[in-house]
This record gives sequence, C-alpha cells and structure tokens, in this order.
Amino acid sequence: MKNISSKVTSKGQIVIPKRFREKYRIIPSTVIQWIEKEDGILIVPESDDPIISARGMLEGSGILDAYLQEKKLEKQKENKRIARVK
Repeated sequence: MKNISSKVTSKGQIVIPKRFREKYRIIPSTVIQWIEKEDGILIVPESDDPIISARGMLEGSGILDAYLQEKKLEKQKENKRIARVK
C-alpha cells in the first residue's frame, strides 16, 4: 500500500483522497472525528452504524486473534461439559 498525502490549505482544510472517500463512504456532510493518539492523529468518519464507524480502528492490534482464540477455548470447554453429561 503506497502512502498518500494531502496538503493543508491556508484555511486549515485538506482533501480526503478519493480512494479513502469511496472505501469509507465519506460523503458531503459526513462528520469526521479527530482522535489524538500518542504517535499521531486518528481520523475517523462517523456513521449511523457503530460497526461501520469502528471498522479498521483496531487493525494490527491482534485483538481479533485474541478474541477468536478465546471463543475457541470456550467452545472446547463447552464440548467437554456436554461429553461429561452424556
């Protein structure tokens, strides 16, 4: 994935690259959240659907892998309980 940059105008405005507008469904009147992080700024478009709004925020954090592993362990425990009951 190549880096894309935008230049800030004298009014403090930037252009959101078309690729990102299409991918994240950013249209005129979309509200953008600016979230300050230790290593930079996270720019997140708001959406009526909280799942869509959160898309990509945890990418690379490993949280999905940890969640899936936990669900797998829960299923194994449940299967052992069912086997004991039979």
